[in-house]
Amino acid sequence: MPPRNRKGQPFFYRSSWSMKMGKDLKGRSLNEQSSPLRKMVQQNAVIVRNAVKFYVSEKPILDGLNMTVPKGTIYGLLGASGCGKTTLLSCIVGVKHIDTGEIWVLGGKPGQPGSGIPGPRVGYMPQELGLVGEFSVSGALYYFGRINGLEDEEIETKQKFLSELLQLPPANRLIKNMSGGQQRRVSFAAALIHSPEFLILDEPTVGLDPILSNNIWIYLTKIAREEGITVLITTHYIQEAKDSHVIGLMRSGKLLAESSPQELLERFQCSSLEEAFLGLCQAKNTTMIANASVVEATKDTEDDASHQDEDSYKQMKGRIAEYRAKLAYNVSASRRFKALMGKNVIQFVRFYSGIIFAVIFPLLETGSFFIGVGGDPRDLKIGIINREAGNCDYGNNIGNVWYDEENFTCHFGNLSCRFLYEYGDSIAEQKFYDDMSDATHDIRDGELVGVMSFHHNFSEALQRRIADIMNAKAKDIISSEIDVFLDMGDMRIGQYMEKKLYKRFIEIYEKVLKECKYPPKFNKIPIRFEDAIYSDMEDGYDYFLAPGFILILLFFLATTVSTSLIITDRSEGVWDRSLVQGVKNREILFAHILTQTTLVMIHVILIMILFFPIWDLDCEGSYVLVFLIMFLSGLTGLMYGFFISVACKDHTMANYASTGSFFPLILISGSIWPIEGMSDVLRYFSYCMPTTLPAIGLRAVIFKGFALDEEEVFTGVLVSCAYISVLFIFVLIGLKSKS
Repeated sequence: MPPRNRKGQPFFYRSSWSMKMGKDLKGRSLNEQSSPLRKMVQQNAVIVRNAVKFYVSEKPILDGLNMTVPKGTIYGLLGASGCGKTTLLSCIVGVKHIDTGEIWVLGGKPGQPGSGIPGPRVGYMPQELGLVGEFSVSGALYYFGRINGLEDEEIETKQKFLSELLQLPPANRLIKNMSGGQQRRVSFAAALIHSPEFLILDEPTVGLDPILSNNIWIYLTKIAREEGITVLITTHYIQEAKDSHVIGLMRSGKLLAESSPQELLERFQCSSLEEAFLGLCQAKNTTMIANASVVEATKDTEDDASHQDEDSYKQMKGRIAEYRAKLAYNVSASRRFKALMGKNVIQFVRFYSGIIFAVIFPLLETGSFFIGVGGDPRDLKIGIINREAGNCDYGNNIGNVWYDEENFTCHFGNLSCRFLYEYGDSIAEQKFYDDMSDATHDIRDGELVGVMSFHHNFSEALQRRIADIMNAKAKDIISSEIDVFLDMGDMRIGQYMEKKLYKRFIEIYEKVLKECKYPPKFNKIPIRFEDAIYSDMEDGYDYFLAPGFILILLFFLATTVSTSLIITDRSEGVWDRSLVQGVKNREILFAHILTQTTLVMIHVILIMILFFPIWDLDCEGSYVLVFLIMFLSGLTGLMYGFFISVACKDHTMANYASTGSFFPLILISGSIWPIEGMSDVLRYFSYCMPTTLPAIGLRAVIFKGFALDEEEVFTGVLVSCAYISVLFIFVLIGLKSKS
């Protein structure tokens, strides 16, 4: 004989074969929508049939689960942590989708047009906090009220009521400054703020004191009885659910039983729900209890409601139904988007370290560039070996040059001292040595950047070489040379010394020739560099580096900010919780893009001010075009950051991805070294980087004055637009795949 309930009615069993392929108790397909089935869907808040959900291929998190939640009841879903309760709730509210099986919620399937699920018909309190840490109590309730279509006056009224009911902290206190119990209370209030007809609470009383927990259960019982609200509550504290109308016992992705608490106790003849649950788990062939007891629970609830004043109760239910219908179908996308933008602004304004990063970091990076790049090396030392005049009497001997007008000849005396005097310490500090071995030892120790050596007859040899340049002897040519030995271990300093010493030698030598009344062109080499066509011959390495540095800085700033946004929203639960209330993935994404685009524009303007008016970087082209290229580069970094945050599960992986891709961007994008200096294969790879061609285009605008119709500029803009579009599509696909 089958077990009977407390009224003597037999339980109905759902055998495993009757639930295969989503069939009802009579073997009919649920998709046939027979009249009894339609009635069943209308009378119950939730119907789940043969639900299967996989996270990994080996073991399903939901394994053929069947569940029925009657309207106007409190349904306690019990089970140990990890049994699939949270996943089941996510599927019920439409945030996730089951792999096979069917779900009906409030008469429709989640996600279908007009179902209101996800949407304001449901109130959802997730197991995690599901709130923004920068929210105040008032800010959290206003945000969830607004995305559910409430006017500010209604939110204020409900806030006062919920503050008293749940003993909420002061309205201006920030979520991140509250205790865990206070945060849970605010999260609970956010689920109740819009008076939903279906309330889902995932572990709502965790961390709450027993008195407050009892008050919450009293309130839930009241709204279920008086307002017809259906409450689905999960907990792993079995005895806590004794006040539920219906209990579902869940284990390993399956529902072991559905019944009222009293019927479970009577069936297993035990005094506690823990014993009943243990008996179910130990049973070899556990069967599922049918809906007969569920119907009884619904009937009991209706009997309790009949004790209320009939007229006032009907009027109240009519107002609630009208209000809920308004919320379910009339919450505009613009209202939700406005609430999302308000949330993002609050997050940014109250995230003080983020503001410091957004404003101070560009100043520090740009200032570091101004100070650290492009300046001449200082505090250098060069060794001097002067076999002609020793140490030149510590600078007192500056050599002699005199012209014999009678014989039209020029005479030199200690000319090496003249060169050393003219060189001075402007290029490098001079340090005298007696022999080469000591100087070489100091070069190896890093004390010197090189050595200049003068032969013992330098002046006489140079005099004879100039006097008879056509017939100069080899020994005079060799003796009149200045031998320079440089440390090229630091190539940039070595090249700097080579350039400066040679240029300064030409200037000193021209002065000597002028004093000897020789033509200055006598010293000229047969090649002359005229004024540059673009830019200036005196422009240093910093001018070449500036355009690429600007774009990489903007790209990096935008990537760093956007990388953490989606991951943070998801880890805190506010993203999925917003989706439950009807907000779309694309709306959240667009709100983030718009907020961060404003930040990118601020960065662009700030960096342009620092580089052009302050650093005095000349721009030959249009500043509007410069702004456009810089803005597109920042937007590319923004999209790349969003792509990383969608692709990565946590902040650690996101940081690895952003940092790991940042260094190749610097090294092979042609920003610190021309791409013409790379191998052919690496050069083509460099062209594919998001800042290479835009940097070339920006350099062409700044130094050459090119317009948008020039190939270099147009190609750079086109590459940025292509990256933005492709990354944006990948982000949308990634967000969709996570549901």
